[in-house]
Amino acid sequence: MKKITAFTVSLTLSFSLISTSLAPVSVEAAPVKEWIQISESTSYYGEAANGQPHGRGTIKWGNGKQYSGDFTNGKRTGNGKYINEYQVDGETHKVVYTGLWSNDKMDGEGILTHKVTLPDGSVRWNQIQKGTFQAGIFQNGYDVIHAIADPDYSFTYKNGKESLVIMGSNQNMKKAWATGTMFSVHYKNGTVNKKYSIFPANSAAEQRQNDAAIQYFKSIQTKVAPHLQQFEALSKQVPLK
Repeated sequence: MKKITAFTVSLTLSFSLISTSLAPVSVEAAPVKEWIQISESTSYYGEAANGQPHGRGTIKWGNGKQYSGDFTNGKRTGNGKYINEYQVDGETHKVVYTGLWSNDKMDGEGILTHKVTLPDGSVRWNQIQKGTFQAGIFQNGYDVIHAIADPDYSFTYKNGKESLVIMGSNQNMKKAWATGTMFSVHYKNGTVNKKYSIFPANSAAEQRQNDAAIQYFKSIQTKVAPHLQQFEALSKQVPLK
């Protein structure tokens, strides 16, 4: 009886495995992609609905502008990457934005870069903005510019009513903050409005204001240290080459 029972169980299990392996497997069909000629210079390839971009795809305008990412009812909405390369007065501009979109505008978290290259191949201007955008305009976060200028770096942090603007070097920024040796610093937060520069004061009263600002900045060094660290990290992404 034990052998027969074991054999019966074995057959039952084998049949169960065979039945499972023969069961139909549900496979979702890949999204249908289409070519759409929107205008003479504008074309689209990707997922579509009702004859317009809807889902994932790529749209191109002319030779130097394109967007790859999400669309909703023909509008850039969701996550995507935009590239625009054009020339002005012999200089080549390249703008790249990667992040969130809504109704054809940059809207939400994202990173925008803008590089300006001279005819000889050297870079005159290189900028990066990292933070939140609203209706196509940078709102809060970090903005770093590296340019052929004196000083060659500009750093800005914005968060609501708080703003920090620094001009100077991207080297040892924490030390320069602690010693009050940055080219210039301007900090605002609500009723607080403090600033100083390395230029000699025009009066004793102005010198006292500079000294007071430096002392205040030393008192909030722990608070601003993460911003200085982020400035240095972003500055490495905007070389003049």
